[in-house]
Amino acid sequence: MSLDEETAIQSIPVVLPAPEETPKPKPERDEPIALDVKLPPRPVLSDIENPLVTLIAWTARIVTGFFLISNIFPISFITSIAVFGWLQRRMQAIALYGWWRASPRRERESFNDFLAELGEDAPILRPRWFWRERIVDRMGKISKDHGPGGFFKMGWTVLTLPIHSLWVNFREGAKGLFATFMVTGWGCMFMLFAWHYGWLNSFHKGYEEALLGLGLGILGSFIFAGAVVYVPMAQAHQTAAGEVAAFFQFRVVLRLILTRPTIYMALIAGIALASFVFDIPRLVTLNDNFIPNHEGLEPGQALAFLEGYWFLCSIFFFIALLLLRSFAAWNYRTAMLEAVQEGTILTSELPGRLATWFDNLEIFPQAQLPQPLLLTMFKTAFSLKYRAFLFTLLFVVLFLFTMRFWFSYFLVYSEYRGILNHPVIQVPCMDWTPWHLIFGRHE
Repeated sequence: MSLDEETAIQSIPVVLPAPEETPKPKPERDEPIALDVKLPPRPVLSDIENPLVTLIAWTARIVTGFFLISNIFPISFITSIAVFGWLQRRMQAIALYGWWRASPRRERESFNDFLAELGEDAPILRPRWFWRERIVDRMGKISKDHGPGGFFKMGWTVLTLPIHSLWVNFREGAKGLFATFMVTGWGCMFMLFAWHYGWLNSFHKGYEEALLGLGLGILGSFIFAGAVVYVPMAQAHQTAAGEVAAFFQFRVVLRLILTRPTIYMALIAGIALASFVFDIPRLVTLNDNFIPNHEGLEPGQALAFLEGYWFLCSIFFFIALLLLRSFAAWNYRTAMLEAVQEGTILTSELPGRLATWFDNLEIFPQAQLPQPLLLTMFKTAFSLKYRAFLFTLLFVVLFLFTMRFWFSYFLVYSEYRGILNHPVIQVPCMDWTPWHLIFGRHE
């Protein structure tokens, strides 16, 4: 072998085989991999308040309600308008809270966080009677305006701070009562005319026209009973929407009534029962011995006795109103939620505020599974017969109750107040103090 060949052989690299790697035993189960990543904290889903603070706040509000619906006649009828508005604001918050609980946003934020997005005029579960709501938010918004307008807004806000909520309550009450009397007032007027005409006819012995007063009374009772079936749901719809026009959305309101007819009948039955129970205190005054030693009392002393009596009755009356309105708001919110999800009521049919709320809460119509034709026909036929029976029974009960109420005024007459105002659905005032005691006269 030559020298050149030997050199070439030495320059060829020698590649040795790689040593075999011993396979590691596979673990029986995968071990968790630790990641140094901090997850964002879960949002607070509820705002927990001190129970003692809640008790004190509700006690103060309820006691204030007692005084506003029964203080000094006739001022009590004016302050009762604010009570009506306060109950309406409470119903609005109950409805919105129920929709928030049924929405996907409940998993991402608390109810108060959602209300903060709606602004300073958003509903509140525990409305105030006098002081302005969300004072800090209002002041912070005005402080950003450094011009003359901001200065005057700040001054006006500070000046009206103690009575702003009272004005809001009165404003909402006036709007609600206006719409309510537009529907219920016709029956009340017929009953009032029938009452006066019946008495005048009995004194003047006009037997040929005796049926006129009775006929008008029956017609007024018929109209009023039909109005009472419609009004509670319309009141809830109006206060949720914040518009008087919502009260007269007849298709939407009737659809809500038909969505949960059994529960709604329970609400109407509760209203009729409360009206019957709280008419008893007025009838009790028919007894001559109702006021002890009434013959020896001065008009002022008898007036003081009656004012204390009506105030005591108003305590139970306000609590009953609070329970009835809360039940009405619950019935409204569940019926509206079911109707929107089933598509029987479109958000385009609703007032702007409600449509915006449902969009923000991500509540949309849900797809319904198709059902067999025979089953659908059976459910439809049964539902129609059941609803017809239910509302016929409901109307008869209300008609008989209204007639009883109308005839009771032949026993105890309370001027225009008794027939024109039914406290459970209209002005929430139980003050039936006679006018002659107000003017200091014996009768």
